[in-house]
Amino acid sequence: MQKILNPDEIKSVESRLKSFEDKTGVELLLVIAKECDPYPAAGMRFGLITGFLLSFIFSYSFEFSERWMWPVSFLVITLFMSWVGHFNWAKKIALSDWEIQREAKEKAIELFHTLGTSAVSDKVTAMIMVAEMERMIEVLVDKKLKEKITTEELQELVKIMQGHFRAGNKGQGLIQSIEALETKIIADFNGRAASASASQLSDTIHFISY
Repeated sequence: MQKILNPDEIKSVESRLKSFEDKTGVELLLVIAKECDPYPAAGMRFGLITGFLLSFIFSYSFEFSERWMWPVSFLVITLFMSWVGHFNWAKKIALSDWEIQREAKEKAIELFHTLGTSAVSDKVTAMIMVAEMERMIEVLVDKKLKEKITTEELQELVKIMQGHFRAGNKGQGLIQSIEALETKIIADFNGRAASASASQLSDTIHFISY
């Protein structure tokens, strides 16, 4: 699961995370999720569609001696392709963009609550989540930070990461987005967003397998 970052990158990112929290007073969660959902329906959808198409092709390429052989071949092929549909590359083919965006958003909100706001309700919190299979990035902030930071500004952080990720520099993308968020918080709050020390949460990257 940690293959998205090498050990040196993990160390650098976590060091920058600790520095961010010391300077801003904000608890920042860094989450890298293998996938946001197992997507069982996507596997079945892939199996049904490819099973029908392959059976249709076979019906023109091979002559069945008995009528019952076509539906049986369709069933066998569909079952096999449904198994193939469990692989991530097959799921991606069967998934629509809105499904991926919805699941990434829901997973981010879930993790932000369970790992962040519910654990330190008295703290100012933010979260960056990278969904590996979906190739989605979500940035969430709590109510206090929302008063100063707009959705458009959060999307700018996402764009910073996307540019580095496409170039293969995932660690640097995370570090620069943390730095940009730190600069924004310090400027908007004239220093720290909270007087109390952060660091109630782990200053490490959370690697999540569904």
